[in-house]
Amino acid sequence: MSTESDFSPVPPGSPVLPGSPVPPGRAAHDPAAEPQPDLIAQGRARRRAAQGRQAEQAGPGFGAQGRQAGPEPDFAAPGRAAHDPVAEPQPDFVEQGRAARRRAAQAAMAEARPESAPESAPESAEPRQPAAPMAAVAPVAPVAAPDPGPVAQEPVAQGRAARRRAAQAQQTEPEPDFTERGRTAVAVNEAAHETAHEAPDETADKAEPHRTTGAVDNPDGIPLAPYTIPEVPAIGWDPGTSPRRRWIARGLLGAVLTVQAALSLRLLAAAHPDEAATMVAGRQQLDHLLHGTPVTTDLIERVQGSPWLYPPLAGAAADANGIWGTRLLSLGFALITTVLLYSLTRRLFNERVAICAIAVYAVLQSTVVTGFYAAPESLAVLLVALSAWATVFTARRHPALALLAAPPAALACAVAYSAAFALPALVALAFACARPYHRAGPAALRALLAGAGTLVLLLPGGTLGKLAGWSPSQGGAAGSAGSILLSTLKWAGLFTVLAVAGTIAYARREQMNEHDAPEKDSVPTTRGRRALLGTVLTATALLVPAAHVWTGTSGALFRHLAYGMLLAAPLAGVGLTRLVGAHFRHPQLGILVWVALLALGLEQSALRYQNGPDSGRLPAVLRVHTEPEGRYLTEVDGLAEYYLGGVSKPEQWISSRTGTEYRDAAGVRHHGDDGSVAAIRDGWFTMVVLDSTAPKATDRALSDAVTASGNYRLVAQFTSPTGDSSTYKVYLKH
Repeated sequence: MSTESDFSPVPPGSPVLPGSPVPPGRAAHDPAAEPQPDLIAQGRARRRAAQGRQAEQAGPGFGAQGRQAGPEPDFAAPGRAAHDPVAEPQPDFVEQGRAARRRAAQAAMAEARPESAPESAPESAEPRQPAAPMAAVAPVAPVAAPDPGPVAQEPVAQGRAARRRAAQAQQTEPEPDFTERGRTAVAVNEAAHETAHEAPDETADKAEPHRTTGAVDNPDGIPLAPYTIPEVPAIGWDPGTSPRRRWIARGLLGAVLTVQAALSLRLLAAAHPDEAATMVAGRQQLDHLLHGTPVTTDLIERVQGSPWLYPPLAGAAADANGIWGTRLLSLGFALITTVLLYSLTRRLFNERVAICAIAVYAVLQSTVVTGFYAAPESLAVLLVALSAWATVFTARRHPALALLAAPPAALACAVAYSAAFALPALVALAFACARPYHRAGPAALRALLAGAGTLVLLLPGGTLGKLAGWSPSQGGAAGSAGSILLSTLKWAGLFTVLAVAGTIAYARREQMNEHDAPEKDSVPTTRGRRALLGTVLTATALLVPAAHVWTGTSGALFRHLAYGMLLAAPLAGVGLTRLVGAHFRHPQLGILVWVALLALGLEQSALRYQNGPDSGRLPAVLRVHTEPEGRYLTEVDGLAEYYLGGVSKPEQWISSRTGTEYRDAAGVRHHGDDGSVAAIRDGWFTMVVLDSTAPKATDRALSDAVTASGNYRLVAQFTSPTGDSSTYKVYLKH
């Protein structure tokens, strides 16, 4: 605390008169001040003197009467008035403090925002003089003691009254509204910002971004720096990666794989003709590779791919565990394909899109059936996924690394000729993925290297020529354009709509910040590049049904759709995330779409395994009528060779699809369908098995020949469990 000398040089014993320049606060707080005159005693003395004067004027004996009769004058009123702080208006020290705080706050705000201060002060405003320090007050000379007439105001009482008024003002009197002043400052700032936008100058591009300044509750008027409200990103998580996100995504990936495996394992049925033909051809190919045994079956031509790639794998799995071993092999291929799809989608976008992509892909009818079907397409789809993953993985690197995607692409086309559907998309994907990181020239070089490398690898063994001559109509049942489009709409309609919607939404605006990269390494996408990527990925989903409509065949459409669904799955994931919205705003919509896809996949995959005649009962009938030296013509390729391998040889069964080499009694040699018809007419076959799902021309010719020959009788007929018109008919020679 400061002493007396810190505030005034007035000696401690000096009397103070009213109106003196000594600050009242010092006198009120000075514990060493001299005792003041007793004003109450003075009032009593004056009262006694007045009573004496009244008694002298009234005469003897009237003093006591006067004192008893009339009211006694109140001579203590002057003393009470001296001590009453309300009697005489005192200086308002609280208001002086408020004025000082307001002036300090205005000066600080003017210094903090020089651009918003007025150019000139109002004329009525008086210049503010700096307050003189209290130590600079001139010393007051000693004065005479006050006379007892007028009562001087006591400095101690003035200090106490000042403290009481200050306490009352803090409780009752409202403070100045500094919040309104802050809003006014914001309005001035925004007006200045709009003015700057209306009249841009040469330095507008270098100006700082506009900051949104909000008003705050600041009762003391302390100048605050303006703050900026950051924009909320339209995404449910940070675009940067983290260990927690990776582990959560891997857990969801495991859940999706479990659902996919469960959907496939529930498909319990006997081997289909295509599966049986592949396993029989694979067993003979494997024996030829290991032991040099000659290949005697004509089912090699039934495999739409190289007989030296997938069939030996299927034959080895069949030797280990029959049809279950081959189907489990296909299931393993399908699960690895889903893992690769998740990885490449995460690299293109982020974990959220990747999870949505594999969630919708895993429940499709094509995925569920192909993943548990002993056919070359299961391995071919895996190789296409591996090629696409290598293309995305090397997008930022040297263009020569695009050659890493060529071997799996060429191998996929060799395993199944139907993989040619995905070859244009794989080449275009090399350009679309590299375009954000490289100029147009290096990106085009990557696509050229990927395409040329694939074609060069297809040259050995004449695979390129076989691929060029392949058509979806080979080995497939004929179908009208309307039936093909209807089947495509049922099997892949909702998924295709979701993928196309995701492509359009992604091309229009990168709203959800799908690219998984930190801000310092973000992907420089434009609308044209996003449209290119979406078109490349979704084109195959539309190309496959268009090719089947062009060729007029629908036999293997359910397996060929797997290529288009695989490549379009990333954009279907984008479409599903846009449907759900930022921060999972509408999760019920995403759940509704996924449940609809799941229900369709469950029903359609079950119907696919039940579609066609009952192949499980056919081998039992054939086993009864099979002879070691008989000759058998069948339109159901593979079933008899696979199930009756212990009682017959594969070469005893002749496929009607490849035709028959037959020489009649006149020595005329017949080929193809003509040879089969001539052999039936002459009764050369011991048994004839017809399938209504076989090519129409061949089935009609053989049916007419069996009926016209009179050498065969119908011993068994099996219809489809689904109630359609497809049947198996078994004719035995008399």
